[in-house]
Amino acid sequence: MGNRTYLPAWIAVFVVLVAMVFAEAQNRIIHDQSVRADVYHEAGLIQSRLEGYVNADIQLVKGLVAVLASRPDMTQEQFSEIAAHAIGDKTEILNIAVAPDLVVRLVHPLEPNRAVLGLDYNKSEAQREAALRVRDGGEMVLAGPVELVQGGTGFIGRFPIFVGTGASRRFWGIVSAVIDTTALYEETGVISKDMSLDLALRGRDGTGHQGELFYGDPDIATQNPVLMDIALPTGGWQLAAIPRGGWPDHPSNLWAMRLVLCVAGILILVPTFLACRLSAIRRGAIKILRKREQELERKQVELEQLSAVAQNASDSIVLTDRQAQIIWANDAFSTMTGYPLEEALGKTPGELLNGPETNPDTIREIAEHVREGRRYRTEIMNYTKTGEVIWVDTHLVPVHDENGEVRMVIGIERDVTLAKRHAAELAEAKRDAELADRAKSEFLANMSHEIRTPMNGIIGMADLLADMGLPEEERQYVENIRTSSKALLKIINDILDLSRLESGKLSLSEVDFNLHACIKNAVEMLRPVAQDKGVALNVSYATSLPQDVRTDDGRLRQVLVNLIGNAVKFTSVGQVDVRVSHARDDPYKISIDVEDTGIGLSETQRKNIFERFAQADAATTRSFGGTGLGLTISRHLAEQMGGGIDVRSQIGKGSCFSLTVQCSAPLGVEEPAEAEQIVDLDRLRGRRVLLAEDNHTNRLLIRKYLAGLSIDLIEADNGLRAVQLCAERSPDVVLMDMSMPEMDGIAATRAIRALSIPQPPILALTANAFDSDRDACLAAGMNGFLSKPVNKPQLLSYMASMMNEAEEIRSAESA
Repeated sequence: MGNRTYLPAWIAVFVVLVAMVFAEAQNRIIHDQSVRADVYHEAGLIQSRLEGYVNADIQLVKGLVAVLASRPDMTQEQFSEIAAHAIGDKTEILNIAVAPDLVVRLVHPLEPNRAVLGLDYNKSEAQREAALRVRDGGEMVLAGPVELVQGGTGFIGRFPIFVGTGASRRFWGIVSAVIDTTALYEETGVISKDMSLDLALRGRDGTGHQGELFYGDPDIATQNPVLMDIALPTGGWQLAAIPRGGWPDHPSNLWAMRLVLCVAGILILVPTFLACRLSAIRRGAIKILRKREQELERKQVELEQLSAVAQNASDSIVLTDRQAQIIWANDAFSTMTGYPLEEALGKTPGELLNGPETNPDTIREIAEHVREGRRYRTEIMNYTKTGEVIWVDTHLVPVHDENGEVRMVIGIERDVTLAKRHAAELAEAKRDAELADRAKSEFLANMSHEIRTPMNGIIGMADLLADMGLPEEERQYVENIRTSSKALLKIINDILDLSRLESGKLSLSEVDFNLHACIKNAVEMLRPVAQDKGVALNVSYATSLPQDVRTDDGRLRQVLVNLIGNAVKFTSVGQVDVRVSHARDDPYKISIDVEDTGIGLSETQRKNIFERFAQADAATTRSFGGTGLGLTISRHLAEQMGGGIDVRSQIGKGSCFSLTVQCSAPLGVEEPAEAEQIVDLDRLRGRRVLLAEDNHTNRLLIRKYLAGLSIDLIEADNGLRAVQLCAERSPDVVLMDMSMPEMDGIAATRAIRALSIPQPPILALTANAFDSDRDACLAAGMNGFLSKPVNKPQLLSYMASMMNEAEEIRSAESA
């Protein structure tokens, strides 16, 4: 045995042992990575559901908070109606309680929670402390889970309500919403019977990974779990996940792989030892044997490689003869289907795997391709030996003989059941996201309409009072009403602008314009405010700036007014400098720096300043006001114009906001100048006007606007009545609201256009402010569109213009 003749045998033993150890280690690594990836994927679905459901519930309650902030005198009946409409079928939200001055006055649902009415949080130290924390923080707090009085556990979201603006802004009360933990866990799959994971949730009261464990086994944290952060509106939770029962100790195919490796080792070692033995016995024929041995070893290596590839392939490999009967299959086939090779030999794959729901068209196509000797790849529903349904991606490769006939077919198959399931889940998630987006759009449209309708009356009546020659003190009261109303209207417009930007529905209107004039216009709008505060407002231009550029001048002016306005607002002493330049390599890439000597920003504030509804802090909001949407909208607009906004700042030393906008060279097409329009009131005098409006205040406002023009004003409080009056009185012009009882403005317009009467021009006066609403009005046959609130000059100008167009059309038709 010490003869060097057996040295190759010992080397082979060593190589086989090393290969077996390496293969087993690799198999374990691959198995562990696969199991961990599966856990990560399933835990990710639960994470996304938890974030989606909790954030959706909080957003619904925030909507109620917004309504309460605008209508603090709401009755229980009104609150119940609005809450029922907003909450809908959200069974996980157990109840919502409204506590002005920390005393519960409103609750939903009412009957099961009637006993809560009158509960005074001031009398409970814990409740009072939680309510004051919400008040002082200025934002909602999600606490829990906590034990509920009615049984079970729940999360309690507390939302502060502030009313008034500026110096008159004050804390009004809180809204408490209880989310049932059991319903939440069932909806998100945390306690699903079909789940293959053990879960734990940490971060009670939204304290994240440093918080207390509130769901699951504490031992999960010691078992190297998959960790995921669940983001909440304030704070967050941490999700820990491991496979149910813990991580597997070893791969499921360990002994099968060892058996395969042992067989392969034997196939290597036995021939090697035999060859060495024959070499020792037949020394006389060593040259011939050596040559044959080398040839044998070469073929043997090839065989081992092919065997290793086939046996260790993760995909199922099946060989069938001309009659489609199985002649060989690897272990992956047995693992996937449950049929051992001995049981599968001599049978066709269809006999073993096809079932009642297998698509007959797919079976027929496979047979046709095999018969014709063509490659074919498809997915087919099969059944395992135990009757479990699996989806298989199969790739059939015919092998031809020297005559071109099919000698055998190689089938390479892969189990894609999980992929099919994941695709279905992704499709469902996409549908849910689309429904959520549609609900958001409907909510914004409804909010805009409901607020703009009373705003029309408030602003209109305030304008009428301002023109009545009131004493100075009363005139100041009216001016305060008009200022506050316009501030509220700006908030509404900011929210609608943000919605359009995020949905990609806000488009730019590019025109040629003078850059210096545009910037000067924005600066001069804010110069009186700066002068009142004693703050210098300076503008400087680079010498090589182009005079004329092309982009959306209105949106550029909107961004500049926001940036310069913020600089003036947050600067009490010093100056605000506006510097205009361009990029070195592109004269139409405009850079505008707005630098102030104001209060400045911390690093944390600077990172969050462009977030929606975010301001520096609660104290800043109380001192300076604002919604926190201006900078968000400005950055969106800058990015849509090919640029962006950056900021650098230091606390107490001021800030510098740098705006970049990618303009283009002017096309040389002069835009028509907007000349001041003079309203020809003679076109309106003596006319018959039909006003279709269901709101009494708005009818009164229009009546006052048209007073003194000798106009015969006909009023209709619904769309159906408007159609009837059109047929009976033939008005010269129609003022049409969109949302009315009996028949809305769109349907009424179509009905009027179908009447056999001289068709009057129809002007939409509506609280619906979206572009889609304008398009719908024009498509129905209206001639113009005015979004509420409407002022008197605007209304009279539109009416006179429409009367002029109508007369020109009649003159052209008669000619």
